[in-house]
Amino acid sequence: MQNKYLIKASRKFWFWFWTQLMNGFAPSDLHGNYIRPRGININTEYEINNENEQIYLLVGHSCPWCQRTLLVHEIKNLSKKVKVIFLKADIEHSEWIFNTKVNGCMRLSDLYKKANKEIIFRATLPLLISFVKDEVNILSNESSQIIGLLNSIKSESKYQALIIKDGNQKFLDLINNSINNGVYKCGFARNQSAYEKASKNLFAALNEIENLLQKNKGDWIFGEELTYADIYLFPTLIRWELIYSKLFKCTEQELSSFEKIIEWRLKFFKLSNVKRTCFDNEWKKDYYKSLFPLNPNQLIPVLPSLDEIMRLKSEKI
Repeated sequence: MQNKYLIKASRKFWFWFWTQLMNGFAPSDLHGNYIRPRGININTEYEINNENEQIYLLVGHSCPWCQRTLLVHEIKNLSKKVKVIFLKADIEHSEWIFNTKVNGCMRLSDLYKKANKEIIFRATLPLLISFVKDEVNILSNESSQIIGLLNSIKSESKYQALIIKDGNQKFLDLINNSINNGVYKCGFARNQSAYEKASKNLFAALNEIENLLQKNKGDWIFGEELTYADIYLFPTLIRWELIYSKLFKCTEQELSSFEKIIEWRLKFFKLSNVKRTCFDNEWKKDYYKSLFPLNPNQLIPVLPSLDEIMRLKSEKI
């Protein structure tokens, strides 16, 4: 009898403790639906063309929103215009830290403070900043705005850079809200109802993308031209088998059932320099170790490498 009450009390305490942890990792509304915190946008039409400025793109290896910006940086060959700085995840303190000091800062939160920006929720990546002398100027920490700024830069590379078009805003919103954020809404759902709603929206959106790929001619979502829709979708789907289907319970359908999406993903993966934006070992370590509320024992499952996944999918196409 005592054991029965002990188990009941322990479950209540664990759920309370889990809720407190989730409040720190992933805020939700009153119905248990995950809400992504808003970032910092610049209010004016900024152009990266000031020769007196040093422009830096700050990213983490595991963050899919960082990968969006890295994809544009690599596809456009912008290494001479914008320098990339990789930060590492401090799992113990749940924040990003620099490998070496940047403008006197070792922690990303210190750089935000130095730029006199109020931190909403926490200091996040990606981050586009400029230095004029010792002054830190945050241009944006919203990936959608950052990729627009990067895409506006004319590349000086001797290689022909791909042109990335804007695409259809309706589908950008669909990908961003129901797929990019959708996997997180599944993983961070506070109850069954919130989870099932997120899963339904996620797979409905994937089916819509699949139908679009079947209808359009060409390699990309909107046909012959690479658009922001391709940039938005890839970071989520390249992590699917390693992270989201396992850790975030995105299980309503197997991704392999979306034949056109699998074909599209492989073509995108084979684009020049895209593989340089993929860090599957860091993804597994950071997701399974840092998201403690979703994986308390912090075990990293035994999984194939990203190259093996891509090779196996290629053989089936």
